[in-house]
Amino acid sequence: MKKRLLIGRIIGFIGICIFAMGLSYTVTYYMDKVLYEDIELLVTFEDTETFKLENTSKLEKTEALNTYPYIFSIENNGLGSVTYQIKIQEEVSNVEKNLLSYVLYLNDEEVKEGLLSDLEDDVLYTSKIKAKQTATYKLYIYLNEEKDDVSFEYSLEIESL
Repeated sequence: MKKRLLIGRIIGFIGICIFAMGLSYTVTYYMDKVLYEDIELLVTFEDTETFKLENTSKLEKTEALNTYPYIFSIENNGLGSVTYQIKIQEEVSNVEKNLLSYVLYLNDEEVKEGLLSDLEDDVLYTSKIKAKQTATYKLYIYLNEEKDDVSFEYSLEIESL
């Protein structure tokens, strides 16, 4: 009787060890494949990657919102959340950044506004996006003071952090 009990305990112990190893393998596999995989952000621009400021006269915010915005979408194709930042890249300009105001919308809600000169390291916005979700942005940049012959062409850089 004691031999049967001892054999039963040994088989039970071996069963628990096999279960623990299987569980450990499953967790390790999940961590490796899901949490540490390369997360891809797909960025789609509605028209073009670069955008040119076309209004050369001073505008108020309400007037600027009636102009055509720079529209782009960011889609997270990965299986985990990712934090990203949007940087504005000046391509061609003959106007000082303190004369340019901006308004940024995320999914039709205003999230940020201000002067381009107030941006630190040209970072427009930092956000987090969950797996398999898409964020749609609209960016309005407009002249806040009168200036002749305005030329401001810019693009955006989106990078994951």
